Amino acid sequence: MVNNMLRKGLVLGIIILFIGAFITQAVTSRELFFGNSKSHTVESTTGLRNIMLTGYWNPTGQMIAPFSNNTYLNPGGWKGANWEGRGYNIYSFFPTPGVYNGTFEVDYQDTWEDFWNITEEIHPITIISFGAGAGPWEIEYNARNLDQWVPDNEPPYQPTPCPPDHTKPTGYVRHSTLPVQSIADAVNNQTSIAAWVDWNGNPGAYLCEYMAYLGMWYQDIHNTTNDTYRCWASGFIHVKNSIPLEDAMEATNITIREVIKYLQNLNNPPDLYCIGDLSWTDVKPGSTVTDTFKVQNIGDPGSLLDWEVTEWPQDWGTWTFTPSSGENLTPEDGSVTVEVEVVAPDEENSECTGEVKVVNLEDPSDNCTIDVSLSTPRNKAFIFNFPLLSWLFERFPYAFPILRHMLGL
Repeated sequence: MVNNMLRKGLVLGIIILFIGAFITQAVTSRELFFGNSKSHTVESTTGLRNIMLTGYWNPTGQMIAPFSNNTYLNPGGWKGANWEGRGYNIYSFFPTPGVYNGTFEVDYQDTWEDFWNITEEIHPITIISFGAGAGPWEIEYNARNLDQWVPDNEPPYQPTPCPPDHTKPTGYVRHSTLPVQSIADAVNNQTSIAAWVDWNGNPGAYLCEYMAYLGMWYQDIHNTTNDTYRCWASGFIHVKNSIPLEDAMEATNITIREVIKYLQNLNNPPDLYCIGDLSWTDVKPGSTVTDTFKVQNIGDPGSLLDWEVTEWPQDWGTWTFTPSSGENLTPEDGSVTVEVEVVAPDEENSECTGEVKVVNLEDPSDNCTIDVSLSTPRNKAFIFNFPLLSWLFERFPYAFPILRHMLGL
């Protein structure tokens, strides 16, 4: 009797083991074939360097999907091998769109682990990260080392460690090393998407800023001449989620092309970098307006830069720059603020544009330009004598185009 019970128990135990093994295999298979697997196997790179793209919320994962070598996320096949014959492989990593599981889940610990595992495997020369935000194509310049973040979806809801970067104090700000203004200019010139550089803001204290900081930190760690896998640039871009996917993909391609141009110029890297633009509207004729831009040495640590403002619009305005030149500017000095004072033209209804050019005096080919625009108000003295007509134009702005043109309104 006892032996019979033991035999039955043994058989039951074996059946339970088989069932457990079957369930485990089914779950594992589902992860591998029906989900965003954690495997980040990199295909043959044929000796080329790798550019890493990351995304989060739609459309940022979808727009970089062609560069994923995960067959579930990109069943059409990896398109990043020696992309466009430009000499770089492009790899993208993002959570499953819509459910946001797998790689870079909405979880600080998961993102931390995935980020360091992926970068250790592919050794990116550049990291371009994307996330959904106000956009439309907002190129973030700053990212902070915070000790308080917007809670994520999984306990403990805050990063581990926190702040993430133990080498810098809480609140320390790192900066994008992407060619941010070149990216903005190219996207603006080649698409209908409004691109701009957010020089003074932040990416929002959530996973977007967390990813931005990790990328900028990684670049700083691996930005030495003796690093076998030197990382030259990293930064983050917020994309408006209402941008049509096709347009977002085109802006992504333009962004990558601008980054590759920057990388290809690194054999003769620039030292001079300008930040900002000059724009004044509704300026009283003959009055004086002011603004600023910044000059920075982005060359090798300890390098010296002599610079000078050499060109500005000569056909309008009276210009003053303080300072108009500088000597021995080092990267460690940070940026120099140039104060600009302009006496506006005397004429009303003026639309003035141009550029201010700053030159590296040791290498005139190393230069940068600042876009300039100034407008004086239209003369509306005539219309102000006719309140009813003014009201009609405001109420029906497209009803009297010929009359508006005749009146110069």
